[in-house]
Amino acid sequence: MSARDLNCPLPHQICNADGTLTALGQTFLRRLWERTGSAPGTDTAWIEAEADMATLSAAQAQSSAFAALREAQDALSLAQQTLLQAQSIRAQALKALETAQDSAILSVTARPPRDGSHSDESMIFAIMKP
Repeated sequence: MSARDLNCPLPHQICNADGTLTALGQTFLRRLWERTGSAPGTDTAWIEAEADMATLSAAQAQSSAFAALREAQDALSLAQQTLLQAQSIRAQALKALETAQDSAILSVTARPPRDGSHSDESMIFAIMKP
């Protein structure tokens, strides 16, 4: 048997007349078995089905992620609107507090003194105090 016979056994007979494998046939099957990973083989239809299922699962996950992103963006927008409203209300409350404080100062300083005098000096000092 030459090296060429082991690399290409098909042109030669790989079976004896009684149906048993020749040494060349056994070598051919052993090398074929080794080349295929010593396994029954690969079912391409199963691999294709698995790939299709993985692709569908990935598409569904991506769709869910996009929906979650849209929902998060909506929540962020709502939170920003609420924050702006709260800041506006705070500014109004501060302005109302300032107005009330000014009114209280004017009310206290504009009253005539209890001692009967009409001193404008007491009113000026009260307004100038922080």
